[in-house]
Amino acid sequence: MKPTSILTAALLCALSSISFAKPLKVFILAGQSNMQGHADISTFDYVGKDPLTAPILKEMRDAEGKPRVCEKVWITSLGCGGNQYSDMLVKTGKLTAGFGASDGKIGPEFTFGIYTEKMLKEPVLIIKTSWGGRSLHTDFRPPSAGQYKLPKVVQDEWDQYPQGAHGVPKLEDRKQWQEEKDAASGVMYRAMIEHVRKVTKDIKQVCPEYDEKAGYELAGFVWFQGFNDLVDGQTYPHGNYDEYSRLMSHFIRDVRKDLSAPKMPFVIGVLGVDGEKNVNFRKAMAAPADMPEFKGNVVAVDTAPFWDHDIAAALENQDAYNNILATAYSLKKDATLDTEGKWNNYWKPIGKSLPEEQIWRFTTVDATEKKDQMEKSARQFRDITLPAGMENWFMPDFDDSKWTSGKAPIGKGFFENWGHTLHELNFDKFPSRWGAGEFLLMRSTFEVEELNCESYRIAAMVIGHQGFHIYLNGQKIHTTNRSPGHVRYASIVLNKDQDKLLKKGKNVLAAYSNEIYNGGGTSSESFAGIDVRIEGITKADQKKLDLALEEVFSPKDMEALKGASNGGYHYFGSAKILSQIGKAFAEALLALQK
Repeated sequence: MKPTSILTAALLCALSSISFAKPLKVFILAGQSNMQGHADISTFDYVGKDPLTAPILKEMRDAEGKPRVCEKVWITSLGCGGNQYSDMLVKTGKLTAGFGASDGKIGPEFTFGIYTEKMLKEPVLIIKTSWGGRSLHTDFRPPSAGQYKLPKVVQDEWDQYPQGAHGVPKLEDRKQWQEEKDAASGVMYRAMIEHVRKVTKDIKQVCPEYDEKAGYELAGFVWFQGFNDLVDGQTYPHGNYDEYSRLMSHFIRDVRKDLSAPKMPFVIGVLGVDGEKNVNFRKAMAAPADMPEFKGNVVAVDTAPFWDHDIAAALENQDAYNNILATAYSLKKDATLDTEGKWNNYWKPIGKSLPEEQIWRFTTVDATEKKDQMEKSARQFRDITLPAGMENWFMPDFDDSKWTSGKAPIGKGFFENWGHTLHELNFDKFPSRWGAGEFLLMRSTFEVEELNCESYRIAAMVIGHQGFHIYLNGQKIHTTNRSPGHVRYASIVLNKDQDKLLKKGKNVLAAYSNEIYNGGGTSSESFAGIDVRIEGITKADQKKLDLALEEVFSPKDMEALKGASNGGYHYFGSAKILSQIGKAFAEALLALQK
């Protein structure tokens, strides 16, 4: 090679190593719990099940199948330490999974960062501030929006209750209410602005490779919030969300002013909880993007199209499935047992006598020691000191011959069940009366000839907030402290160790329960009802039941729920949904810069 050729090659090599520095692109992400992100890593596989989202999963994982670590994307996240109401924890590092609402979770930031890096092909810094359960009307209230004021229609309603009512403070307390509202207004807005200023003042603490000479550029802002405003009927009465549009406009102006970025591109993430529902609210969220002053630098991204209807249906079916599993029997309006239900033919009573013919021994007692006593209005299920000689009342060899004997259910008073099909059930009509005491102790002996079932369960009557302990052959096998606000026989399936307590021959079933104070009025002052049955299901019947239950909760549903890790208003904690949202935010924001 000639000397000139060598020199030319060396020069070209030197020139190729030169880096022409650009300002660091800084993106701000802010909002409430959906910006925090509740999608667990365990839901990543589900992303790959859909051909539409499978390519996104490839971007989310490295060659070993682990969550990707972005080498040129850094993040500082304020408000993702786990406590949604007081969290000021800051997490910093290269972007990967774990910058969601807690460790092991992601929010929109994950794919937002992945796709901004991919599209820009240059380093990126994400500043994220998010807190669960926060509103725009108060917590994130922008400074220029003015003082929080009740809508006139709500103020007029308040004026009708000068002495106060549920959710309405007394007239003399309203000045203090307003002062507390003013103090809370804008707290998270200020925390957000302060964090952005703090980070941008010393970017090297977050991004060690930051070139101070090149500087940085506030390249865009993503807002993803809304649930607390959606459900606030006080601020937005009768589904009128115009105030949200006004606040959002002030928010955009104030953020740009306070961060000295007058034309900073802005994305409004429109809440898509429940898919295409909540039309009025979604329109109000998106409305500022159509204002002339924001034309070309503000865009609304609708997240409703990413709502997963398969997961939504599966969760609804799972609720029905779980209710079936948790319910042994329902009661009719006359308080008698409904034995004709669709799911009642698989479990069978065990023992020689049928449950309705079984004889119980029972007695009632009151709390005598001061530490065990409660005012009637505060009464709840609790353990009390029993009278002398009754400490081992649940043991098989205890002498209950002086107790009252009778058939179950045992009850007193009647129960008003507002909002449910069952109502005003008269427990005075039960075969046995409860008695005067607050607590009831009941025991029954039953004979078992064969133990040939796959599983065994207790079917125990549950009423309101009534609690109970259940014992089998001297061992406590179950405790219920609070029960659902409706009447049913709960299905309590025994585990394998508890199954071993059953034996051929004589067995003793016992229960301890309390009455419920109802406060008088149109109802009886107190009411109570209890029945306890033991049943078994054969292996063959269990298979039949499992097959029948697939009508309610199918294998397809089970597969869909592998993509969920949280509740509905958190987009089911689904990585499939939040990964699409993060990608859409990135694409929309970068489109504004062109």
